[in-house]
Amino acid sequence: MKTYKTMIRNNNSKINRKRIYFLFILFLIGFSIIIYKVVSIQYIHAIKYKSYADYQHKNENIISSKRGKLMDRNGTELAVSLIEKTVYANPKMIADIDYESKALAEVLNFDTEYIREKLEKKELGFVYIKRQVDAETAELINMLNLPGVYVRDETKRYYPQGELAASIIGFTGLDNSGLSGIELEYEKYLRGVDGRQIFEKDVFGKIISGGENSYIQPINGSDITLTIDSQIQFITEQRLKKVVLDYNAARAIAIVMNPDNGEIYAIASYPGFDLNDYQNYDPELYKNFGISFTYEPGSTFKIINVATALDNNCVGFEQMFSLHPSIKVGDRVIKEIFRTYNINYSVKEIIQNSSNVGAVTVALSMGEKIFWEGIKKFGFGEVTGIDLPGEEKGLFYDYKTWPASTIGAMAIGQNISVTPLQLIRAVCCIANGGYLVTPYIVSEIELQNSKIELQQLKEKNSIISKITAEAVKDMMLAVVENGTGKRAQIEGISVCGKTGTAEKANRSGRGYDEGRVITSFIGFAPFDDPKAAIIVVVDEPHGGTNEIWGGTVAAPVFKDIMEFSLKKLGVCE
Repeated sequence: MKTYKTMIRNNNSKINRKRIYFLFILFLIGFSIIIYKVVSIQYIHAIKYKSYADYQHKNENIISSKRGKLMDRNGTELAVSLIEKTVYANPKMIADIDYESKALAEVLNFDTEYIREKLEKKELGFVYIKRQVDAETAELINMLNLPGVYVRDETKRYYPQGELAASIIGFTGLDNSGLSGIELEYEKYLRGVDGRQIFEKDVFGKIISGGENSYIQPINGSDITLTIDSQIQFITEQRLKKVVLDYNAARAIAIVMNPDNGEIYAIASYPGFDLNDYQNYDPELYKNFGISFTYEPGSTFKIINVATALDNNCVGFEQMFSLHPSIKVGDRVIKEIFRTYNINYSVKEIIQNSSNVGAVTVALSMGEKIFWEGIKKFGFGEVTGIDLPGEEKGLFYDYKTWPASTIGAMAIGQNISVTPLQLIRAVCCIANGGYLVTPYIVSEIELQNSKIELQQLKEKNSIISKITAEAVKDMMLAVVENGTGKRAQIEGISVCGKTGTAEKANRSGRGYDEGRVITSFIGFAPFDDPKAAIIVVVDEPHGGTNEIWGGTVAAPVFKDIMEFSLKKLGVCE
């Protein structure tokens, strides 16, 4: 009996001992987990948990910097920044999704489900509810005192002149970043640096007075002054609008430029768009057609042809040519438009009367290599370097790949595509005595403690002699006084110019469409000391027989713009 009780007692002791061991091991495991957690929080993942704590106890407000202004050369404001309110939320701090969604939807006139979806994104610490709300609405939201919902100031871009110079200025998106034009090209100067306000808050989200609060002041963007003259730009746009409507044209483009240094007074095209409502226009209109529209220049290119031949002594200044009414080059026959008889023309008369056969004869006298090199010198086939985004370089093939007929076609402005800016830049060489200038549209950047004047950074590159430039200049004067450009005449001012009427290539890319033409006029004034150079391009004008020519459609537009520009520049009254 005693032995039996002893056995039971021994078994109970073993069981109790096992229980103690088990509890001790369990205690060790639990204690180890606690130790691990402490070490993990305090050391291993200290930075992570500290950021969580900071996030819960600190709030950061972004203080938007003010985007720099854009102004024309006379200080007229073209783009300014206005303060707008933005409503945003921290979904992690939302107390009652149903109530807050309904309250916000009622004030903002939004769908409740739309706001609920935003507030349910608990993995995010920031979501926009609505941007650019008016001050009254923002005040109502502040009065609701919704946990996790905030209002802050943001800047909104506003364009006081509406459509004026729209493709030059460009526009910004909702985030205040430039998307096109000067707004994009000079983003790093205009943007500025946003500031920050950091403050401690209690468990109820209220700011703790005397806490670790800090304020980093925003740095506003730089103001930029353009070379554009708003009044010249306005008149140019209005005159382009009129010619498009009068001739039912696809578009019209014009550039007004200082031939001496390359500063741009105006770049315009019609139709255009309103910068304050750009979303409701065809994105195709956002393009700056003065630098992106490529076309075959037609007879205006004869200036480049003759200038190159004269400068390389391939023809003489007084040389006479016996010209037939047509000429064959390779497999192509090039004809005069009106003349059906032989005639003797000087180089000057070839330009004055825009002779196709004469232009081809001049090109053949210098050959493919010299002609090609001359075209390259004038900057064709390359971008001009203007400080605007979206510039095209045109299309210009190496002479080694030319078929036999190409030199004849290029002599009259075919088989090459150019932009209006490339062509006006080239003609400025004639006006300024032989220098190729770099066009530019920003004259000054106002930094915090200094100014950058970009005009001083531009260089001139001599590409033809002054004698050649003066000779071609005299030929262009004859075009307006006695030739195809008489409608560009301005009373009391000697005007130099050249007309152009070019058939447009078929949409298939082969041959030309007789029903579609581009008319143009290019020139400068006054003759003695040119102050403005202008190109006008009218794409696909429509009208009766013998009405659609560069001298009838584009030249009168040139005259009106030039006359106003010279008055504005103080050349004439």
